[in-house]
Amino acid sequence: MSEKRRTIGMVILQLGLALFFIASGIITLQLDSGFFGKIEAGLRNNEVAYAVNSLISNGSAADAVIIALGIIELLAGVFLLLQLFVNTGIRLTRVLMLVIIVVWIAVVILVDIMGKSGILGGNVFSSLSSLLAYFKQLSAHLLVLGSVVVVKD
Repeated sequence: MSEKRRTIGMVILQLGLALFFIASGIITLQLDSGFFGKIEAGLRNNEVAYAVNSLISNGSAADAVIIALGIIELLAGVFLLLQLFVNTGIRLTRVLMLVIIVVWIAVVILVDIMGKSGILGGNVFSSLSSLLAYFKQLSAHLLVLGSVVVVKD
């Protein structure tokens, strides 16, 4: 099999995604459980923690899922970063990226469509500034999702 030729754009995209997942994974793992952790997740714009907390009402189950997803984000970021320098030959990165794709689709649905600032749960159309804020949030989430889809291959 021939190796795909990487463009500078792909390298920049992969580096950005790797750094995003490393930082997001560390931030997710630093959240404490309980009420203040949920507030902190909202304030820090931690989409994964917010989505899990809105999906799972049991605090300890939500904490376990958030920790697992934080570890997955961190590992995916580390493997993406390593693959920039070394041909790891490991399919683990692809599996982690597929998990992140599923999680990120859930984030888009739970935060951008059903969430309190989403199209169904908020006052998105109440003013131009709220509509622009919604588009900015949605576009950021879609950029991450698109980047994961592109970089996973």
